[in-house]
Amino acid sequence: MAYVGEFTHQLDARNRVTVPSSWRVTGDDGNFYFAWPHPEGCVVVYPPHMLDELLEKARDIQQSNVRSKATLRQLFSRAYKFGCDKQGRILLPDPLKKRVGIEKQVSLVGLGHYFEIWDAAKREVEEDDFDLLEAMAEMGI
Repeated sequence: MAYVGEFTHQLDARNRVTVPSSWRVTGDDGNFYFAWPHPEGCVVVYPPHMLDELLEKARDIQQSNVRSKATLRQLFSRAYKFGCDKQGRILLPDPLKKRVGIEKQVSLVGLGHYFEIWDAAKREVEEDDFDLLEAMAEMGI
């Protein structure tokens, strides 16, 4: 699955936002997105397969490695888990919204393998001077 594009939606009264249909995880109730507050001021959202990769790496950490265990503790204690309801909406918990400053209107921004959720007003502030050639050079393409 490729998360591409940007979509702006209003949170409903219960803090739910609709995920674009092409971005929704499919399958049974065991498929969930995992999210963390990002230092840039957004919510970073990963699909189930990326969590599987993270868990696999976490399994390799030795229980005696105190520093790595502290990192895991910080990482997983700050994580949020949610799935889509039948209308394709996800619930953004209040603590997560407050931590990144999300109000009512949000922008879902695709980053290829995952996506971010921003307060729409913060996204408007970002400069809109995207240069495709510069981006390609940055990626070594």
